[in-house]
Amino acid sequence: MATDTRDVAEDQKLDENLLAGGQVVSVTPSGMSDYCNTFRIEVKLPDGSSQVFFEKEGCGDQGPGLVESAFTSESATYEFIPEHVPRPIAIGTYKSRPDKHFYLAQFINMIEDDIPSPESYMAAVASLHSRSMGKSPTGQFGFPVNTRFGDLEQDNTWAASWEVYWTNQMRDFLDKEDAAHNGERHEELDRLRPLFFDKVLPRYLRPLESDGRSVTPCLIHADLWPGNVKYMGDGETVCMYDACVMWAHNEADLGVFRNPRYPLGKGYLKEYWKHVPISEPEEDVDDRNTLYMLRNQILLSILYPHDLKLREIFVSNMRLLVERVQEEEAAKRNPPQVHL
Repeated sequence: MATDTRDVAEDQKLDENLLAGGQVVSVTPSGMSDYCNTFRIEVKLPDGSSQVFFEKEGCGDQGPGLVESAFTSESATYEFIPEHVPRPIAIGTYKSRPDKHFYLAQFINMIEDDIPSPESYMAAVASLHSRSMGKSPTGQFGFPVNTRFGDLEQDNTWAASWEVYWTNQMRDFLDKEDAAHNGERHEELDRLRPLFFDKVLPRYLRPLESDGRSVTPCLIHADLWPGNVKYMGDGETVCMYDACVMWAHNEADLGVFRNPRYPLGKGYLKEYWKHVPISEPEEDVDDRNTLYMLRNQILLSILYPHDLKLREIFVSNMRLLVERVQEEEAAKRNPPQVHL
């Protein structure tokens, strides 16, 4: 085991289950998280060289699921884009504290302040999607375990249909959003919800799997906000981490780029389409992108329920989609008259 002879209090020493071999040089906080502690661990190896690790801790009842999500998500993305993902090493439980669990990975030096260019950012995203396309272990949509967006569990139960899978997730997330607000009713959301499920989702998802078309699952990161995509120390190569993966329609990963909360936008989407073709029917791509953006906005409303603006934001975009579908239906019922 790695020996920790640092001059610190005993309860601050590294747990002996965490690392094998070498001598601990330093343990320092690494990054910020609302849900867990993260650390940079430097170890001096018997040959005199040094190695640096990243540790994420999870405690209590949520701890095992959190570290399992981290390990399985990062292992899955590392399989397809190892040049862009810190190498996962292990998960385990502290010997000194059975209620404390860890995820261990290679530590990567990253440039914190710079958002990668559209070219660098989207080349990594497109590589993940393209290399994993059609390699779902079941051929279906989902993932073998439930992963985590922050500390929020994501139901990844397998489904053969993309419409079914996405509909199930949206129902689950909206139920969680209600619970996060202690069941406090939102009149407009109550009005929109049945229309969203009965009209919007079938309108924009069903055509992907109709008239001879189909969706091929690929692995998506599912949390591609700029905090999870950074330049490595070379200022050129992108590092992608903190995934909450699932096998999904590739376009579902692109919703976050539309969210005004992040300084990304259309330039990133245009760059992505240089690498990956738009799904048919192509004319629906913009509305699908809005639909997929709702996932990120609903999840933020769950995680930060005291910020009521987050709720209003996703409700306004849900209203936009409902009204767009209703207008389309009305136009079909009452086509413009042609006077000869």
